[in-house]
Amino acid sequence: YIRYENGDVELNASAIRILAKLYQIEYRNIIDGIMPEDTVSYMGTNNRGTEKFRQIVLYALQTAGDLVYLTQTDFYKLIYMIHKDFYEQYFVTLTSLYYPEQSLSEGLEIYSNEITKMENDNLIEMLNTSIHKGQSKKIIPLKRANLNYLTGTEACFLHREFAKYSTEF
Repeated sequence: YIRYENGDVELNASAIRILAKLYQIEYRNIIDGIMPEDTVSYMGTNNRGTEKFRQIVLYALQTAGDLVYLTQTDFYKLIYMIHKDFYEQYFVTLTSLYYPEQSLSEGLEIYSNEITKMENDNLIEMLNTSIHKGQSKKIIPLKRANLNYLTGTEACFLHREFAKYSTEF
């Protein structure tokens, strides 16, 4: 696929069908070079991925968020790494709240803003804790994630990643 993107090879119809199925897009998107709307980056005007992002946050909190030492900042870093890993593996963004050139500090600010909105919408609660010899916040989900916003590939990827990161904290 990288060789195709670099213009070194042409894909045959069979390979295009396989890629379209893998990325759950129309094969014409590959042939015509048109990205589906849900892969428009955060920097664009279309930001439909915020609901998907919210469901990923809730799923992450259900899966890895109950760990004692996972603070608010650690959680934002986890979400950033999940987005980055997904892009590096599939070459598409998981939600519109991530774009490939995004730095960690940009990601943390974007996620913080959206998670604050989630708190205002009573989807999560921020609790003060005294972990790590200082004050920090822990995020608690108030709702269960709706995984219908995710494709099968995305759900499997997230499950693997959250399991991987949850053992590292």
